[in-house]
Amino acid sequence: MHLSLCLCAEIPQLVLASKLVLIMHHREVSKTTASGPLALRALKHSELHVHGVRDAPLDLNVLHGAGRRVMLLFPGEDAAPLSASLLAADPRPVTLVVPDGSWRQASRAARRIPGLERAERVGLVPGPPSQYGLRHEPKAEGLATFEAIARALGVLESPEVQERLEALFARMVRVTLSTRRQARAGKETANDLATEIANDAAALPSRAREHAASLEVLYRDAELVAVNKPAGMLVHRGWARDGVPALQTLRDQLGQPVYPVHRLDRATSGVLLFALSSEIARDMQAALQARAVEKRYLALCRGHDPSLALVDHPLAKEKGAPARPASTELRLLGQFERYGLYEARPLTGRLHQIRRHLKHVSHPIIGDVRYGKGEHNRIFRDRFGFHRLALHAWQLRFSHPRTGMPLRVCAPLPPDFAQLLVQLGLEHAVRLDS
Repeated sequence: MHLSLCLCAEIPQLVLASKLVLIMHHREVSKTTASGPLALRALKHSELHVHGVRDAPLDLNVLHGAGRRVMLLFPGEDAAPLSASLLAADPRPVTLVVPDGSWRQASRAARRIPGLERAERVGLVPGPPSQYGLRHEPKAEGLATFEAIARALGVLESPEVQERLEALFARMVRVTLSTRRQARAGKETANDLATEIANDAAALPSRAREHAASLEVLYRDAELVAVNKPAGMLVHRGWARDGVPALQTLRDQLGQPVYPVHRLDRATSGVLLFALSSEIARDMQAALQARAVEKRYLALCRGHDPSLALVDHPLAKEKGAPARPASTELRLLGQFERYGLYEARPLTGRLHQIRRHLKHVSHPIIGDVRYGKGEHNRIFRDRFGFHRLALHAWQLRFSHPRTGMPLRVCAPLPPDFAQLLVQLGLEHAVRLDS
């Protein structure tokens, strides 16, 4: 790794009353994808305990009886919410034990390691889901270990501690993605790679800042609000240079808390639905899980095949993880030279599903710097002045969680996408009543 990407000088040295004890299986310690060890570098007086080593069983009874309150951060049903009221009941400083791994691995560690059965089990209160997608979990709230540690210390210590840790984690993710992108570049030239990185990491956030003052409201009632998210705007809080996210923008715009029902990729524009209470958010997320919400996207691709109607191809959230069933319906709306405008209806909700499915059938989306083709992205930049991902969340159809009334929320195409369709002669291919 280039020295300019080294994080060592940016790692804070935090001396806290709370003590972190990180538990890792010996096979996980050497993995570069493990995020927990980074927290150990930032938190003085933290400890790493390794289990699973033959003839060296781990016993954590030693943590008890030292005038400290031992808490196990574990997302079980019997876990008490980690809150100020819970801390007020016992003012002793806390030793926070965190198993680094999946929920299944954490559950095994909690059952098998002596001393953990005596710890108080605590869980994080519901908060915004992770934006990074580093944890392969069936739950939307699945967090990377570092994220969970930061949020827990936000309660145990202060919001400032949480912010400093989350800033470090965001920097780590950015460096990791940068190095992976360099590795993926392969046969691409250095200039091509630099251009694509600039489009993905700089140009899009700048466009988000342009739109951060307000969001176009497409629908609003007492329970729900839908907005037209511009390309380049994150849904949740992100890196420092990513501008103001949609959640914070809408919260400030409405003057009340909002709760995201689903997510869109930063580079994708279109319908984004929020609930105005946590209860409605849970109801809508349950409807999404039950496939009772229909999503329709517009995607401009390299390739046009009228017979391409369904992509049924399992997808894994990350390399090495098990693939899960994934299906996307497709309908060709129009074509221009080698390119086709498709309506895409994802029947499941996997990470980057539409983009990955269209790549799988050799129909990469224009402007996709991760799954697309640099050759075609450059053609649209140079020939049409189009510098973004050609994917737009067009429509959202569902039944209202309170009244049962059928709703259809439509997001007009942003000016750059609409102008592109005019240039291609495809402006009449998109019909609102279709």
